[in-house]
Amino acid sequence: MMGRAGRPQFDDSAVAVIYVQDSKKTFYKKFLYEPFPVESSLLPVLPNHVNAEISAGTIDSKQGIVEYLSGTYLYRRFFANPNYYGLEEDTEEAMLKFITNIVDGSVKELLTSECIHVNDENDVIKPTAFGRIASVYYLQHETIRFLVKDLHSACTVENMLKILTDVPEYAEIPVRHNEDLINTELQRKLRIRFSTAVMGTSAAKAHLLFQAHFMRTVLPTDYRTDLKSVLDQCIRILQAMREMARFKNWLAATMNIVLLQQMCHSARWHDDHPLLCLPHLSYEDARAIGEQMSIPQLQDYLEVEKAASFEDPKLVKRAMKLLREKTTLDDLQCKEVLKAVCNWPIVSLKTLQLLDEKGNSVSVRDEQEIQVTAGEVYKLRVVMERSGPAKNNSSMYLPQWAKSKQAGWIILVGDTSSDRILNTTSVVGSHSTRTTAKLDVRMPSARGKCRLSIFVLSDCYLGIDQEYTLHLDVC
Repeated sequence: MMGRAGRPQFDDSAVAVIYVQDSKKTFYKKFLYEPFPVESSLLPVLPNHVNAEISAGTIDSKQGIVEYLSGTYLYRRFFANPNYYGLEEDTEEAMLKFITNIVDGSVKELLTSECIHVNDENDVIKPTAFGRIASVYYLQHETIRFLVKDLHSACTVENMLKILTDVPEYAEIPVRHNEDLINTELQRKLRIRFSTAVMGTSAAKAHLLFQAHFMRTVLPTDYRTDLKSVLDQCIRILQAMREMARFKNWLAATMNIVLLQQMCHSARWHDDHPLLCLPHLSYEDARAIGEQMSIPQLQDYLEVEKAASFEDPKLVKRAMKLLREKTTLDDLQCKEVLKAVCNWPIVSLKTLQLLDEKGNSVSVRDEQEIQVTAGEVYKLRVVMERSGPAKNNSSMYLPQWAKSKQAGWIILVGDTSSDRILNTTSVVGSHSTRTTAKLDVRMPSARGKCRLSIFVLSDCYLGIDQEYTLHLDVC
């Protein structure tokens, strides 16, 4: 009430009169003139902080957790206001028991979430791979617990989207008054539908927001704010999901997670017409240009790779002629489509080599069979080269994604017959036209002829992924 006294940015002073019962006057004066104590919010999320410290190596025992706790503001407030934190007695014995229960509870929670391992002999606490993933990507341990239970090798892209929106990170997405009715109305325009009974949940709303993003549906103002919040978090969660699938060596699941990541950046479904990723094009326009034409095919048709710049006269003439004949766009929109086509990466593999332990190298060529030793680790060298007008610019050109980003690549080596990843690495975009990546690949132990696949996947663009095959003779 006092904050409402006076006119904002007009009055220099104001008077607030508060009428209270005489017996409560002293209480209110103390409340107004003395600072109100700030309490700690650490206790409910303590396991997440403990997991981060264990992953960093600063805590390796329960005693270490106690020492960590003793340096926190929470520890000081235990003594100043014990009732607030649930202490029944203000004695040293009760405090010790309370802290012991907190530490034991945190360890139990992290064990249940498979984030830590405790040695039964000496009680040494070590982080697991999942615990490190939670720490690196700032995830709640409950999220890791959920992903361990629900993520599996046969998950489709749609399954991955459902898992993504069900994680605890999205539990705080607000569902305002009557938004369950708006959600019900919204889902009629979308691809995947839910029961009306769940329309008031945060998970269902997050799922609808992602679908609306993929279909570029116009949303109310509050929903646009919520969508921004949802998209801000999704990449780190997807990266954690990819790390977990990689740890399990699931090839198809990992690729589906990358595909979902591309969908989030490109704001399209993975099975939409490829040209719909370009600005202004409707479904009818895309079909008129080419029933199944992809953006790389359109770049080939327009000979974008040969153009020195976006304003190359021959390129502009070819593009404007095609777009005027096939689409309903005006000249300004046609130029924006051409700009997007020119900014889309044109990447080719210049070198693909296998190097054995002695340093001997073999260049991989189409259909060429390579003789390798069973069980031996070879180094795979991949050299990628960008070309076209935007060859020196690796910045992502996706207007539907608000944040700037360097377009990168994910290289996977795997066996599609067994759905197994052999190795993977990420390549970050740079101003150099050439990028080199090296991976250690252990050859199959079974002798005979086999094939391994090399996937070069964009971490943001749909429809430009590449696949190469290694024909091996294992002996």
